[in-house]
Amino acid sequence: MQQLQTLSDTVHKLQNERGFVMLYLSENTLRHKREMLGYFVKSDTSVKQLRANIEQQENNRQLDSEEQRLIQIINQNLKRLKAKRTALLSLKINASAIFDLYSYQLISPIIQLMTHLTVKIKNIHPSAVSAYCFFLQWKEKVGLERSIIIVRGFIEGNANKNQCIEHIKVLINEQKHYKESFLSLATIEQKRLINDIYKMPDVGTLHMIHQQFSTQGESDILSKMNTKSWFVLISKKINKLHDIEKQLHLTLANDHQLSKHKIKAFKASERLAYKITLFQGMATNEIEKIINHSAIYQIPRNKVFILESNPVTHLHIVLMGWVKVFKQSNAKDEILQIIGNNETVLENCLFTNQIFNASAKVITDTLMLSIPINNVSNLLKQSHKFTHNLIIMNAQKANAALQDLYSIKHKNTEQRMGEFFLKLVNDKKWKENTLQLPYNKSFIASYLGMSREVFSRNLKHLFSQSIEITGKTLSITNKEKLCKYCYFDNNNYCYNFQRDRCWPSFTQSVMINK
Repeated sequence: MQQLQTLSDTVHKLQNERGFVMLYLSENTLRHKREMLGYFVKSDTSVKQLRANIEQQENNRQLDSEEQRLIQIINQNLKRLKAKRTALLSLKINASAIFDLYSYQLISPIIQLMTHLTVKIKNIHPSAVSAYCFFLQWKEKVGLERSIIIVRGFIEGNANKNQCIEHIKVLINEQKHYKESFLSLATIEQKRLINDIYKMPDVGTLHMIHQQFSTQGESDILSKMNTKSWFVLISKKINKLHDIEKQLHLTLANDHQLSKHKIKAFKASERLAYKITLFQGMATNEIEKIINHSAIYQIPRNKVFILESNPVTHLHIVLMGWVKVFKQSNAKDEILQIIGNNETVLENCLFTNQIFNASAKVITDTLMLSIPINNVSNLLKQSHKFTHNLIIMNAQKANAALQDLYSIKHKNTEQRMGEFFLKLVNDKKWKENTLQLPYNKSFIASYLGMSREVFSRNLKHLFSQSIEITGKTLSITNKEKLCKYCYFDNNNYCYNFQRDRCWPSFTQSVMINK
């Protein structure tokens, strides 16, 4: 925890140094040189403490390979920064180049290291990890706003201001997204800390500037400020966020209660975990060891627990509930997958660059098993069965995704809906004529690649196929009528599969679809 605090202080000092460097270069004068040197001293003090902590851990052999990799990157770029400071003080350096050094070669890898260390905190709740990651990104986006508005000249009526309008709008939207994502997973105590920010008059002024940008594409409040006034104004918010971050460190290992009303816990939650496909064929004592180093927890509906472009911290498995995987496009959620019981969430990111390539939100109250990524890495090396099961599950999801893509491109709306209802029936092993839709019709329509209106129109036609929906209840008088919507992969897993009857029907279905 001490190293996390030292890293936090280092990031904050570098964020402040970056902001003042942009101010110093934009004013193109040496009158702030002494103040600039003061920011260098503050950063160097934190860096010195950080290096002492790292040296102690190296001596104790406490650093894993990922920590060593990130620390090497950070050290290399700290040396580069030190070499460039002389040119910076003499105003003989390009603002964009030094901005990139601060933002992408120093601050970004330090935040990655902080995320990595957070995962290693003993008994930390997965939602606490995600919430903290969202908070770090939110604070960094505020820091980027401070610097970019200065370096792009969106002040004092500068003629170049139009060049950064869209960039600022994106940053404002990103701040909102990260803040809301943090709050969706924050505890009641953590939310109270955030509420304190909005009692500050200066933050109210920033909020008005954001509103003007969003509605008018410009801000008359900002245009009347000089660079120093803007720097002082937004720095108050960033410093307050840093104070809150210090308090967040104290809550990371606490009980992570997401709601005033605790969701009723499932007594059989551990039994559900023992039976998942991921652990199939593994020894009971091996499964027990994994569960003991993991977390089984409740996530209330409509909570984002994975955010695109954030580092992978856990492998998440849905024990009970539903999750949507999505990307944001024009402020709308484009649904990529709907994930249910016994399925992993974005496990493919474990095998690539360990950055999530989409976001995930629970759409019902959900029971989740989360295994820390460090444990997953060890299991992939040590357990043949675990590795085999994860690869098979990943392959099955890839096949399902290809089938979904094929259906959206080559099948009409009725056929897509029929396939969806057929899957629901098969999930219940063909034993029930009345089923509950797992989520609302808008989600289903979006997932099937159609509008809510088109979905509703086709439902009327399906009434003639013995299918009826009342509210969230699906009634099917004759389940076999759904067989005409069958596709090949269903034959492999269908609980009602009968070779003599199904193969001729399947062949006919293929010919019709062609």
